[in-house]
Order: sequence, then structure tokens, then C-alpha cells
Amino acid sequence: MNRIVALIALAATTAVSQSFGRFTYSVLYTDIRDDFGLSNTAAGGIGSLNLVGYLLGSLIVAFGVGRLGLIRTAKYGLAGVTVGLALLTWAPTAAVVVFALFITGLTASGVWVAAPALAANVLGSDRQGLAVGWISAGVGAGFVLSCIFDVVMSDWRSVYGTETLLGIACLVLFSLIFKDSSPSSSAQSPSPKTLQQVPGWLNLCATYGFFAIGGSLAMTFTVALLEEDAGYEAHSASLIYSLIGVGMLIGGFSMGWLIDQVGRNSTQLLSLAVMATSCVMIATGHKFGATVATMLFGVAFTGAVTSITAKVSHHLDAEAFGAAYAVVTIVFGAGLAIGPQLGGVIADSSGSFRPALLLAASCATLGLALTVADRRQEKRDVLSRHP
Repeated sequence: MNRIVALIALAATTAVSQSFGRFTYSVLYTDIRDDFGLSNTAAGGIGSLNLVGYLLGSLIVAFGVGRLGLIRTAKYGLAGVTVGLALLTWAPTAAVVVFALFITGLTASGVWVAAPALAANVLGSDRQGLAVGWISAGVGAGFVLSCIFDVVMSDWRSVYGTETLLGIACLVLFSLIFKDSSPSSSAQSPSPKTLQQVPGWLNLCATYGFFAIGGSLAMTFTVALLEEDAGYEAHSASLIYSLIGVGMLIGGFSMGWLIDQVGRNSTQLLSLAVMATSCVMIATGHKFGATVATMLFGVAFTGAVTSITAKVSHHLDAEAFGAAYAVVTIVFGAGLAIGPQLGGVIADSSGSFRPALLLAASCATLGLALTVADRRQEKRDVLSRHP
């Protein structure tokens, strides 16, 4: 199996599942909201339900990945996302949008849990940062494509229609490259004991949760803030928003390399600090500052995800990683589900999307503080073992 082709297939799979299945709604947020005459609270709730599906899917995957195996988990997840995208292409009512986005969220979790372990198998255990970087870069590429589709297509359903066709193509490619295999008899069932093999696992889960709340707030409401608070034209806002995807592409490779060079904790600290700063800059709506900040946010988002994923991967083999990472992803999914609903309520009550971005910055800062505490504890543990 050619490594590059396999990694491209995995990157394409995460582009469909994470970007098309989840983040495209953020790009099309105002179009869908206005088409169905929804309030920000209701439209934000739809985004949250997508992420509730992701949370539920993570729970299902946690108990199913050992029996299905990594390849089948990813394949079934990709197929489910493609079905959800097809429903969004049709979507005559808001209820269908709600159901379809729930399906894409539910099934996207299977792809995300399996893909890092599959990429690590392709590249080898000594290049975990780069492996996670590859799949994160796929998310960035899909992010950019969804923004481009929004600019060149006049109807949001056409965007989802194009993404459906790409989803089908990616499913065929993945099926040709990764052949089904029987799951290992030694596959570990997910449990706190599995996750506890990762040092500082509880702190890591809390960090991931706060990071998820902040990330979902920024990704859901940046376009709306640029259009309604900063006065940008819709297409200009989409193009600026696409820079998050460009940042993810850059971060996918640069942050993966950085992890392998300076370590996971240092990369995580840098990423969360940049994320907090960029959210504040986006909230200002300043033409130059917000534009630069969206790309920096994408780099930082990928850096945080990559470093946290690499921390879990470093301490576990592939099958155990799939089980443990599914448990971590449940916390991540919970954070993602909270953000859009909370931000929608804040926007309706305040009449502005700026507080939602400032709250995102606060969540990143909390994650940063937890990472600093974890790093100090790690140093104390080292000193206690080697006085």
C-alpha cells in the first residue's frame, strides 16, 4: 500500500466527515437561518444538535470500535455522513436539516476516532505527530472547499449536493485502499482503566472540553459576526472564514512536525495561547486583524487537536487508542454541543456575536491554565522519581 495514497485517502475521509458533515453548517449558518426564518437561538440549537449527535456517536464508537475494527468503523462512519449530506441536499424543511445534521454528527465521530490510529499505522509509531497532522490537514482542506463552494454557488443546498458527490468518491477511494480485516482479539474495551494509562488523563479531558466549547463558538459564529457586527459582505465573510481552513492546512503539517521536535505539551501551550488571542482579534471585526486572526485560529485549532490526540496515541497501541480516544472524544463532543446553543442564546440576548467570540477566548484561556498545571505536575512527578 502506497503510504502517500493511503494518507491522502484518510485526509479526504476526514475532510468529508469533519468539514462537510459538521463545519459547512457554520459557513451556511446565516443562509439556512434566513431561509427558514429561524432565530439565532434556534439556528444555534440546530448546530448544537449536530454536535449532540457527535457526542452520542462517540459513545457508540467507544463500545463498538473493538468489535468492528478501525477500518470498518471509519468506513461506516463515512457512509453515514454521506447519507446525511444527501438529505441536506434535499432538505425541504428545517426539520429535515435538523435530522440530517444529527446523522452527520452521529457518524462523523467514527471517522475521527479511527483515522488517527490508521494514519499512525501507515507512518509508524515514531511519527505520531505527523500522522495526526495529515488527517487534521484534511479537515483544513475540506474547510477551504466548503467556503469556496459557498462563494461560487448561490444556493446552500447546491453546496451540500457537491459535497455529497465528493463524499461518495471518498468512500469508494477509502474502500479500495483499506480492506476490511477482522478486529484484533486483544482489542480493549473502552473504560476508565484504558484511558488511565495516559498520564494526566483527567486534566487532558477537561482541557479538551473547554477547548471544544471555545472552538465550536468561534467556528459557528465567526461568519455571522463578520456579516452582522462588522458589516462584511456575505462572500467576503466566507472568504475570510476560509482562512481558518488554510490555517488548518498549515497547522496540520507544521504542528505535527513541531510536536515531533519540541513535544506535545509545548505545542499544546502555544496553540491554546494563539487560539485565545485570535478569538479576541476576530471579535474586534478589524479588517486586517480579523483576517489574520482567522488563519491563526485555524493553525492553533489544529495544533491543540493534534497535540492532545498525540498524547493519547503515545501511550497506547492502535486498538487501545481507538477505544480510549473515543472516551476522550465524548468529552470533546459534549463541549462542541454546548458551544453553538450557548452562543445563539448570547447573540439573541445581547444583539451581537462579539460576546460569543470573547467567551471562546476565555475557554481557550482555561484550557491553557489546565495545560500549565498539568505540565507542572508532570515535572513534579519526574523529580519525585529522580530526586
